[in-house]
Amino acid sequence: MLILTCLRPGCDGTELVGERFIFLVDNSASMSATDTPEGITRLKSAKNQIRNAIQSMAAGSSAMLISFSDSASVQQSYTSNKSELLRKLEQIEPTERTSDLNEALAAATGLANPGRSSDKESQLDVQVADALDAVLYIYSDGGVRKVNEFAQGALSPEYHAVGSFGDPPANVGITAFSIGEPSDSDGAVQVFARLQNSDDVAQTVSVTFYVGDVLQDAVADVLIPSNDAKGISFELSGAAAAVNEPTTVRLKIDNDDIFMLDNEAFAVLNPPRKSNVIIISDNTPYFRYACSTDAIKKRSNVEFHGAEYLNEKEYLQRAIAGFYDLAIYDSLIPKTMPQCNTMIWNELPPGDRWQRSAVHSPSPVLDYDGSHPIMAAVKIGGLTIINSRDVEGPQGSLSLIESTSGSIAMLGPRESYLDFVIGFSIVETDDNGETSINSDWPKKLSFPIFMQNAIENLSGLSSFSAGANVQPGDLVTIKPSVPFEKINVRGPDGMITTLKPQENRSFLFSNTKQSGVYEVSNPTDGEIDQRIAVNLMDANESNLVVREDLNLGYSNLQRVASQVPKRKEFWPWILVGSLILLMAEWIIYNRRVFI
Repeated sequence: MLILTCLRPGCDGTELVGERFIFLVDNSASMSATDTPEGITRLKSAKNQIRNAIQSMAAGSSAMLISFSDSASVQQSYTSNKSELLRKLEQIEPTERTSDLNEALAAATGLANPGRSSDKESQLDVQVADALDAVLYIYSDGGVRKVNEFAQGALSPEYHAVGSFGDPPANVGITAFSIGEPSDSDGAVQVFARLQNSDDVAQTVSVTFYVGDVLQDAVADVLIPSNDAKGISFELSGAAAAVNEPTTVRLKIDNDDIFMLDNEAFAVLNPPRKSNVIIISDNTPYFRYACSTDAIKKRSNVEFHGAEYLNEKEYLQRAIAGFYDLAIYDSLIPKTMPQCNTMIWNELPPGDRWQRSAVHSPSPVLDYDGSHPIMAAVKIGGLTIINSRDVEGPQGSLSLIESTSGSIAMLGPRESYLDFVIGFSIVETDDNGETSINSDWPKKLSFPIFMQNAIENLSGLSSFSAGANVQPGDLVTIKPSVPFEKINVRGPDGMITTLKPQENRSFLFSNTKQSGVYEVSNPTDGEIDQRIAVNLMDANESNLVVREDLNLGYSNLQRVASQVPKRKEFWPWILVGSLILLMAEWIIYNRRVFI
């Protein structure tokens, strides 16, 4: 046996070298592609590799498990219990979300590289805990968003690429799908889509277009060049005009491929609803004139009231309940802001978030933001303003009109609403109740255009409502057509979530984990109020090319094939066994024990 020991018997194997390990596993949408050598999804392949790595950990080693898509989740903190690590690994499920490594890296570095603590009195800056060396294994296809910063510290990162190498995977996906606004000339409505091909070879696909469950159009043999995208469009005018309930619009690529999550996209066509606009002013003729256009009459219910209406019960109830889509106040302000967007002339919203200067006279217009939708096609050169005040809104405010002294019209945020504050009035009223013209703007063609733009953009009116693009995992703010006490949201999987309103009467829905259409209904009668389309539509996720390296801030991490090979030696155990046998023989011989 001693001679056998000298031959050092053993075999090749793999074993993780180190005492502490952090496993980051990508479970974003692209990890559902089935281009692995085993014919399984990338996520399953990654889990198989991590399972083998955990089983190869030496006795006494510990590991942590973190999954990530657009956010990170610590599945298991540091433990040396392999069974627990394997159990938590099996619980990681695929998602339909985009991929962002930043949060996962922040979690890993925060646990491996503890921060410092300062004591002002003693002026000491001390380390909270010692940084412990750890190997960071990243299992991903590399299709992640840019990593801005990465403090490596005690971490030794390794990138284990998952997926097929060599020829890029053949995949054509829908990366954009939207309903356009009606044409100004003939009211035509079109649907636009973009198909992306991430292969080095041109691909041909067929697509079908549905309105509700009815086939509206089909296009065969759409050729998409290699590593490029192609736009297609469909006519929707007739269907849009006939919409009387929330209707799903769907585009489908009929060709199967290795990544089916981007082969279908949804949009929602909600029926037209007139916006509710209230104008409170003691000088309404100018506003009545500006709001007399056919476009506003057709698409908005505009109420006109004097200042006394602010104290009436009807107004207070409607303002709190979110009945109005836009409230316009002229030289007056309510004690409490309504649950809607506002336009405020010659006053400031209550509170200290807005500030204004002393009166400037005269106030020639120096510049305006013609690129903003409210100011589109509004020509205000030569506008006369006698008295005005500069206004300054909260952080994030945008100046739309500038005078020689500063901004005199600014758009600023208020929770989920916008306040458009204008630092002058059309008509001024003195202490004796006498009125005088302060600006000649109503005499100019640009005034009704300006008011129409403001009402269209601040009240949200349109000939129909095309739902905004929402991606899986996004937080959605739902504003029903009427202020319900609660709503039900039914997901594509049939799961129903009941929501209660926020203070502003809107509802927040976060369970958008799956692509498809979500139905919002009144729990009382079950009638569908609106539909919400959730789509992946991400060019990065549809590009299935496995990246050869991973950019981590200031460095590129090249992919590695597998764990570090390590020979498994049997001879130490044979040597120990031989010594034990010799010792037993020696004891038996000395005691004269005969068998």
